[in-house]
Amino acid sequence: MAAEFDRFGQRVRAERGGFFDRDRSITLVRAPGWVDLSGGIVAEAGIQTLLWPTGGGVLVALQPDPEPIIRIRVGQRTDSIPCTALFLPGGPREYADAVNEIDRHCPPRSPWWEPALMAWVALMREEFVRFGGGARILLQPQAAPGSAATVIAAFAQALVSAYQVHLAPRELAITCAEGLRQIDSRSFDLIGTLTTVCAPANEVMVVQPHTASIGGSVHLPPGCAIWTLRVGEEARQLPSRLRAALALLDQIIGEGGIVNSEPGTRLAALKLTDFVRDGRERLLAALTAHPAVIGEQNAGSFLPALAGFALAEQQRTRLILALLRAAANRTQREDDLRLIGELLTQSHWEQAALGLTDPHADALAARMSSSTVFGVRQPVAASQATLVVFARNDAEADIKRIAMEYEAMAGVPVTVIGGSLAGVSMGSVRSG
Repeated sequence: MAAEFDRFGQRVRAERGGFFDRDRSITLVRAPGWVDLSGGIVAEAGIQTLLWPTGGGVLVALQPDPEPIIRIRVGQRTDSIPCTALFLPGGPREYADAVNEIDRHCPPRSPWWEPALMAWVALMREEFVRFGGGARILLQPQAAPGSAATVIAAFAQALVSAYQVHLAPRELAITCAEGLRQIDSRSFDLIGTLTTVCAPANEVMVVQPHTASIGGSVHLPPGCAIWTLRVGEEARQLPSRLRAALALLDQIIGEGGIVNSEPGTRLAALKLTDFVRDGRERLLAALTAHPAVIGEQNAGSFLPALAGFALAEQQRTRLILALLRAAANRTQREDDLRLIGELLTQSHWEQAALGLTDPHADALAARMSSSTVFGVRQPVAASQATLVVFARNDAEADIKRIAMEYEAMAGVPVTVIGGSLAGVSMGSVRSG
């Protein structure tokens, strides 16, 4: 990992006097990819989430430029946008105007374009940062195209470092998430930006999504590791009905007096035992007050099933966290690791039963049978990973073999990413 950063630094130095000005300072940043190990698909309901910073990610080199143009080079291609598309002499554009301008200048096949440029707008609008000119940026994706959270985090960290803006990592992550929300109001990228900005390397980070609070982290037990697989290059999308269903559940639970909690957290405030005892029946009774919902195809059964899954996922998250902590110093570590794997796999197939999984994820999960693999699970769509694999640290050969076999069978590329990188921070920034 460090060698890749060093090679990138050498490439940047070679561009001095070419793409980059010979004398002005250049800031280098590396941002990791990310996946959720548990809870991410229902994080919007306030469910506690376990997150992992992956290898791969993106590398960014940024040099401020007095010319009011932002130039971004990826490979051998350089694209540009005038600063006036993002901000005017009096201050930043409104979000909607900036998004329209960014889209108008967007080059083809450039999924990184919007999150990269939204870093400027979000920092100006949320943190009152001001930029005196444009910039020249070298962007290098690692292993596979990064998620939107990875890209915006890398650009935002490069900007605050280059312009010496003092911003706490958590605040930077929240600012990045707001920028992504302005691009697509359907997205929920807070757990992604918190991971790419704040996560320690090789540790599972605990996040309470509703309060954007980080509840610590835990090392993986010795002898195990996490890999992610991505099938194809097309971006995965969150199932369209999921967000609306979670919001409706929150509303119905509140109106039905099933639990007394803040909006947005009502589902998470339920206990699985209470839901199993009488909460499901109370929810079904409350649904009768919404005949239009019950009239939708499968809605009458889908909502209670989704509520049950979300609460089971919350319980799995707590169990996995407890097992990870215990496995670090218990003699029955093997049993703990196997149980974690079973919980992850259970989460995957429960998602599948609700129609929330990708066909490639299901196919790979069914094939991921090896004595070295503990368990597999589809992570949240925003991570852009297809499958996360929890396994022994010597499982890479088996995982790559299965991935190659599936690639040959399905006719789509499968990228395997191992390792872990720390979230972007001042410590990972180099100037020269």
